[in-house]
Parts: sequence; C-alpha cells; structure tokens
Amino acid sequence: MNIKKCGLIGLFVVLVLVLSIIIYNKFLKNVNNDTVDDIKVKLDTSDDYESINWDNYDVSEVNLTKSLKIDEDGIYKLSGSLNGGNITINTNGNVKLILDNITIKSNNGPAIMVENAKNVVIYLNEDTENYLEDSSNFSGLDEDVSACVFSKDDLIFEGKGALTVKANYKDAIVSKDDLRIVNGSYNIVSEDDGIRGKDSVYIIDGNFNIISKGDAIKSTNTTDSIKGFIFIQNGKFEINATLDGIQAETSLLIENGEFNITTGGGYTNQSDKDTWGRWGNTLGSDSESAKAIKAGSNLVIKSGKFVISSSDDSIHSNGSIGISGGNFDIGSGDDGVHADERIVIDGGNINVKESYEGIEASNIVINGGNISVKSRDDGINVAGGNDESGMNRPGQNNFKSTSNNKLVINNGNVYVNASGDGIDSNGSVYVYGGVIYVDGPTDGGNGALDYDGKFVMDAGTLIAVGYRDMAQGVSDNSKQYNVMINLAQDYNGGTISLVSEDGTVLETYTPSKSFNNIVISSGRLEKSNTYKIEINGQEIETFTIQSISTILGNSFPGFGGGNQGGRPNDNGRGPRR
Repeated sequence: MNIKKCGLIGLFVVLVLVLSIIIYNKFLKNVNNDTVDDIKVKLDTSDDYESINWDNYDVSEVNLTKSLKIDEDGIYKLSGSLNGGNITINTNGNVKLILDNITIKSNNGPAIMVENAKNVVIYLNEDTENYLEDSSNFSGLDEDVSACVFSKDDLIFEGKGALTVKANYKDAIVSKDDLRIVNGSYNIVSEDDGIRGKDSVYIIDGNFNIISKGDAIKSTNTTDSIKGFIFIQNGKFEINATLDGIQAETSLLIENGEFNITTGGGYTNQSDKDTWGRWGNTLGSDSESAKAIKAGSNLVIKSGKFVISSSDDSIHSNGSIGISGGNFDIGSGDDGVHADERIVIDGGNINVKESYEGIEASNIVINGGNISVKSRDDGINVAGGNDESGMNRPGQNNFKSTSNNKLVINNGNVYVNASGDGIDSNGSVYVYGGVIYVDGPTDGGNGALDYDGKFVMDAGTLIAVGYRDMAQGVSDNSKQYNVMINLAQDYNGGTISLVSEDGTVLETYTPSKSFNNIVISSGRLEKSNTYKIEINGQEIETFTIQSISTILGNSFPGFGGGNQGGRPNDNGRGPRR
C-alpha cells in the first residue's frame, strides 16, 4: 500500500477519534453538569426612584375631608378619613404620599389614582393602620382603569405600616409600569387581581394576606422580554386565589420567603375533574389557569418555605425551572412541578404529597435534595409520556419526544409512589449517584420504570418495585451491577433485603403496597459474588453476579424477560427499542 495513502488514512482515523472524544465529552457535559445557575432569569431592575433626594422636597400636611387633587411634585403627609372621595395625582414630577392612619372610601373609581407622574411613592408610617376602598362603579373612566390603587406610571410602596385594600370593582393595586413594594403589611381582598404590575412586580420583604377572585400577584408585559417579570426576596405571603397565585408573564425569581398558597379551591378540586375545563389550559395567552407559582419563561427558586394547595400545577413554567433550596409541601390537582423545557433541582426538600403527575419536563436533572412524590399517574415524567395529562385533559402538554429527552440523577434522595409509571422517560435515564426508591403501580398496565432509550446506572442505589407485566430493568451498558427479580407470587408489602453470602444485609427497603417485581442496582453488588433476596427475612432467591444485568424468574407470559423485560409500549405497538 502507498505509504503516503497510509499516512492520510492514519491522520483521518486520528481526527475521527479526536472529534469523537470532543463530541462524547460535550455529550457527557450536557448529561451531567446542568445546574440551577444555567437557568437564566432576565430582570430589568433599572430605575431612578432610588436616587430621589426627598430632602429637596417640601412636606405638605393634609387632613383628608374631601377629594384631593395633586398637581405639584412633593411630599404629602395624609391623615383623617375621606368618605365618598379620592386622591388624584397629575404632575410631571415625583410625589410621595405618607399615609398616617387614613381611611378612603371612594364613591366612583379608585381610592388613589395616578394619571401622570415620574414616580409615586406610597409610604406607610410605622405603627399605622390605613384603609383604602374603591367603588364598584367606575363610570366615566378609561377602560383600563381597574383598581382601587391605580397608577399609569411607576408605583412604589415603602414603610413598615399596614394597609388594607378592599377592591369592589376589579383589582386592588395596579401599576401600568413598574410596581415595587419594600416592607409593610398588606391585607387585600379583590374582585379580580390582587397586585399587578405591567412591566414588573418587585417585592422586598413585607407581610401579604391576599384573597383574590383573579390572580393574586402578577405581571403582564408580553412585548418586552426583560419586562413582565416578578422578583421576590423575603416576606410572608398568605394567598387564596381563584386563579393563579403568583404569575409572571416572563421570568420569576424567588429568593427566600414564606408562602402559603391556595388556588382554584385547592388540590382536592382536581383539574382533570373541573367542570369548566379551564385549569391548565395553555391554548392561548389569555387562558385562565389556577396555578400556584407560574412563569411564562424561566422560573428560579433559591430558598424559602412553600405550602401549596392548587387545583392546577403547583409550580409551572413554559420555559425552565430551577430549584436550589427551600422546603416545599405540595398538593396539586394537576402536576406538582411542571416545565415545558427542563427542570434542574440542586437541593431543597420537596414533598409532592398529591398530584396527577409529580415532576414533569422535557429534561430533568436532579443534583441533590430530598424529593418525595406521590402521583395518580406518572411520578417523574420526561417528555409527557402516553398519559391523559398529555393527551386528553385540559391543558395538554406541548412536549416533543426526541432522543434528547433525558432524566439525569447525579445525587440526592428520591422517593416515588406512583399509580402510573414511577419513573417514565420518553428518552433515556442516567443515574450517577443518589438513593432512589420507587413504589410503582399495582395494576400491571404501567411499570415502576418505563423508558424508550436506555436506563444507565453508573453509581448510586436504586430499588424499584411494581408488577412484572410491564416491568423494565436497568440497561446492560451500565457500569454498576443490577438484578431484576420476577417473583412467583404477589407480596402485599413486606421488607425486601439484599443479603450477602455471609449474611450481611447490604440494602433494605419496605414498599408501601403490593408487588411481584423488584429491580435493584447497588454499588455493593460485585461480579462473581453470591447474594440472596429476602422478603420479611425469608429467602426468595439466590444468585451469583456474572454480568451487569441479572434476571431471576419469569416475566409476564409472552413478553420474555430481558433487562428491559421485553415489554410492549403502553399503546401496544410492540416492544420498546
């Protein structure tokens, strides 16, 4: 052979190998290394109100006895009661209203109306109780004027006093620009939305008690990708909303705080049983929903305490969701945590105590945390699956099943109790660490594990129980040894133990319901060693590890017993590939 030709072939082979390594490493990075920091939230917090030197403004003290019209910038300290009137602001400058135990009950339109201003600050004097109530009659006003406190420009609330807002017409507090709240206590009852800022809602601390027949807190700008966001840092929130609890048109970022949120009557008002068929409807931007925490693009929660009862999704994003800390107690009539694109969990304590599907996205990465999921259908679901949530119910999911769909578990403690598939991926599953327990379904029509591609188990601990009819095990290309046991009879609970030849208990798990199939993958399994499977101390099987996957017992008649169980697809189109 020509030496020069051999050299070219050799160079080509080297280039192919190098390219393969680069692609492989990039793939591994994509599989392994997603974190919450990779999920970007766009927040335009630029504003000039913080640079206002209020020492340069005169202070006017006003005892309210009749309607007040403000057409000059300045500081107005308000006291007294106004029954049948309101405050109107129309100026090109900055205005600060200091509320000092005031009461305003309007007989037409808002209690406070900002027609025009550069910035308006409403300051709640410490240790004061202030009350604002609008009229149910807004005749003669522009159609977009809809709130008890309504501003066409930037609106800021400050101070450590208290404010009660009773909205008889529609909304309680609305800014058509940016709305900022720093401290204070707010009691809000509204016929529609509670707190709404078109460009943004920016909350730093405070106490909020909101009862709304619409959304409780929302932003609405749909034309600017860096507007329409909500940012919350600290604070206590008691929310009872007919529709969404906290809803950002674009990004939503929460850094700490205490949240007790009920929407749509709570999780017992399950969205798949809703008479109106509205909850979860994503067919149009104006569709009503009753989600607890919702973002149109990306949603990130870094810490906080959350108690949620929602008829619709509890935590929802049309983009991605990142959770890096916090404590979550979630009851959902629909999905516990749902993102159209991806979910990344770096830490936190997440307890989805009731849901239709527990955690659902096109791609899911779990890097840590303590996660417990109970679901009426799939527990952890990648790319929608063949389920009613994606096909038949209101709010069908917009997933596309591709080979790029994946569930990655790098660490953490994960428990799933599912009536549908326990872990369901319309792609592949990669496990590099952590402890995973799955109580799968008992009906035989679903499996504890269900995947289209492969289930790679390289490290960590997995014990999954269910029924052998549709059972899948761990893929042969895993690095860690695994065993699937198809039992000769059903067991109604009982403690499962993986025991070494010398009697040492290596792994143990007590399922919460009946089963006849067990899948175990453990770093304690070693080649050529012999092990026993015991249930309630009684030896069931003895086996010796000879290869990555060991299968014991017969699978459901007619479907074989390979490491994927030879199981058919849920729709009966034949074995998975």
